[in-house]
Formats: sequence, structure tokens, C-alpha cells
Amino acid sequence: MSESTHTAAHEFKHSDVRTSILDDLALSRAELLVLTDEAAAMTTAGQRIREIGDFDMSLVGRIEVDGAMVHRSWQGTKSNALHRLVVPEGVGLGGKSIMLQKPVWVRDYLSDAGITHDFDALVAQEALRGMLAVPMVYEGRVLGAVYVGTREYSSFGDRVIAEIQSTAATAAVTLVSAQRAAAQTELAIEAERNRLAESLHDSVSPVLFRIGAELQSLRALGDAQAIHDRLQEITDQVHAVNASIRRSLTDLSARPPERELPVGIEEDCQSFALRTGIPARFVPLTESPDLDVSRVEALQRLVREALVNVEKHADASTVVVSLSVRSGRVTVVISDDGRGVDGADDPVRGSQLGLGLAAGRLERLGGGMSVVSDDESGTTVRGWVDAIDGSGA
Repeated sequence: MSESTHTAAHEFKHSDVRTSILDDLALSRAELLVLTDEAAAMTTAGQRIREIGDFDMSLVGRIEVDGAMVHRSWQGTKSNALHRLVVPEGVGLGGKSIMLQKPVWVRDYLSDAGITHDFDALVAQEALRGMLAVPMVYEGRVLGAVYVGTREYSSFGDRVIAEIQSTAATAAVTLVSAQRAAAQTELAIEAERNRLAESLHDSVSPVLFRIGAELQSLRALGDAQAIHDRLQEITDQVHAVNASIRRSLTDLSARPPERELPVGIEEDCQSFALRTGIPARFVPLTESPDLDVSRVEALQRLVREALVNVEKHADASTVVVSLSVRSGRVTVVISDDGRGVDGADDPVRGSQLGLGLAAGRLERLGGGMSVVSDDESGTTVRGWVDAIDGSGA
């Protein structure tokens, strides 16, 4: 081997090592996100169980109101018939698996005598035949169920059932982890609220007490000038209370420049979830830099327009918005698990005017936007600008 060939091979080997390390890091980050995000956990579980037997379809449902399960994630469906379907315990295939806390399968869903047939019309829309449901159980508590299905008559062997049970058990652990992470976040927020409440109590309550005592003492004064002077003191105290309250409210609403974009995106996600009932999770992958107003507005406008499109067109069950900074570029990514954009419709230049306008604003700032969409993985909208601080440097 010549020296140049040896060197090239050596560099190629190191390149492979670096690529492997980067792939491992990316996988680790993805797994970490799954552990802190219920929607991501269910989507990952649905993808994995479908791959086990190359099944036509998979569903993941979660126990929610009154012990009923709601389908929250799906892969390979041809319609929205089974999307967000509410399944009471004991009803249908999934309801029976939850009730028995064990796998239940049918060779032909529509004719099997061992299950109820409340959902036959919906299953028929998907042309499903063979189906298997496996409950997700954590420490004796049923959290939901995973399903796989085929569009032909099928039986399910012990090996396949065991593999899907293993995936369901992993999904149960990640769901619990995500729920606990959300609970910790709520506890942190509640602790901050309590701290602010204590601060207001300690600063305002004593002044209000003094004002009340001063007003009571006025009854004993007969001198008009003394009453006037005391009223002036009370007025000053009232002004001091107002100023203290305003400072506290300013502290509550104020945010440093580097938090302007993350807080705005979080508020948009919460508004979207309240408006639509579709979970929308914001995942800041890195700290945001101090961006000038035009860049913050351009990126936030993109997020809003993408969320509006999800609401109107995607028929999605979950949305994840992420924010990252790399090599001086700030990127927001809006991903949904809906049905994707029609290939004949360019989402940037076509009928979705809002996204086109948002793309134009980013381009004027030297950034850009891309849209990747298909029926299997939904739509991902990515927008970026270079990070320039608020001073214009």
C-alpha cells in the first residue's frame, strides 16, 4: 500500500469513528427527549412495534379520562377513523387487553367472537384484519396499550408477541418518566409562584396594616392640620404599596433578551394546545442567544404559521417545536405526525400563504426555510437565521 493510500485509509477510518460518535450522540439525545416527552415516547413505541413484524399499521393509546384509553399515536393508517378514538375498558380489542392486562389478538377483527364489535365500522375503513393489542403496564398499573395490525388474515406467534410486550414495557417506563419530568416542571413553577407570593405578602401586608391603623387613629384627632398631615402620610404609604406591586408584576413579566424567543414559543405552544386539544411540546435544545427584535419576530412568526397549518390541515396527534443554536445559526423546527402536505402543493410558495410570507421575512434577514413532508412521518418545517446580537454587532 502506498503512503498516500495508507493516509487516505487512515483518514477514512477516523472519519468513520467521528461519524459513529456523532450518531451515538444524536441517538442519546433522541432517547433523552423520549424520556422527557410523552408524545415522543408514544411515537417511538409505535414506530418500533410496527417494525418488529413489518406490520401495516400500529397504534398507541393512553389511559386518560375515567379509565378510558385514547389513541394518541399512529403509524401506517390510511384514514383518521382510529385517530384519537376513545376506547373504554373491555370494549374492542384494546379495551379487552387493558381489562385482562395481557396480550389479545385476532386473526380477523370483524368476525372474531371473542371481542365486542363497537368499532367494526372504523376498523373496516382501515381494511384491517389481523390485529394484536398489548397493554403497557408499569408496577401493576395499566397506562394504555399498543396495537399492530395487518390488512390480511394473520396469526401472531409467541416470538412476535414477546417482542411487542418488551417494547410495550419500555414504552410504559418512558411514559412514567415523561410524566414525572412534567410534574417536576410544574413543581418548579409552583415553587416560584409561592416565592413571589411570600415576597408580596412580606412587603405589602405590613404597609396595609399600618394604613389601616393610621385610618383608625384619625378618629381621635380633632386638629384639622394634624388630620391633613396624617392623610398625606397615608397617601404616601399607598403610593409605596402601588410601587411595590408594580415592581413585583414587572419581575413576573420581565424576561432577558435571550429568553424572549423561547418564552414566546412556549406561550404559542400552550395556546395551540388549549385551542386545539393537540399536545404541543417545546424542547429548547440549547440556550437562545440575545437576538434583535426582527429576528425574534421572524422566527416566532414562522412557529405561529406552522402551528396554524397543523391545526387546519395536518390531522396530527402531536406537535414538537425545538430551538437550537449551532455555528452561529439559530434554528427552529416544527414537527407534526400528521398526514403530510399534498405533493402538488408547495407549502412555501403555494396555497399556504402564511408560511410563504414567513419564509420571505426570514430570507430578507439572510436566513431561510425548508419543509419536508410525507404521509408516514408528517411534516417538518425548519427555519433559520444567523445570530446577531441586539446591538447589531
